[in-house]
Amino acid sequence: MVTEENIVKTYRTKKMFLWLLCCLIILASGIAIGAGASILLVKHRVIWISHRPESAAVEAKEMAARYGLNPLQTTQVEAIFTRALERRQLRREETGKKRDEDAQILTAEMQETLTPQQFEKWNRHFQEMRENYKNRFKK
Repeated sequence: MVTEENIVKTYRTKKMFLWLLCCLIILASGIAIGAGASILLVKHRVIWISHRPESAAVEAKEMAARYGLNPLQTTQVEAIFTRALERRQLRREETGKKRDEDAQILTAEMQETLTPQQFEKWNRHFQEMRENYKNRFKK
């Protein structure tokens, strides 16, 4: 027998099922969009997933295997990579020196502006940030 109570229960059940279905569709869409966005970020190098070259010799051997280089080419590529790594190291050292000079200037200016207690707190925090930054790139 069809009563008003049965109709209301059926309506609630259908409404709840549709609500649950919509929630699942929204959840699946969010997962798909997030995964797609992550792939695009990696593909377009917004997020860098790379390895650091261990040495010029290892890189040259990998290139030789990948591109079929002969021994002479492998030696030449190794020399090229060695020079490139040396240039990169020099640039890194120059940048570090410039960063240290800038930090000294900033520290001197802040010391003139802040009270001794404020400067002590700021300087401690500033030095911690600098150490964290330096340690990020040491692996």
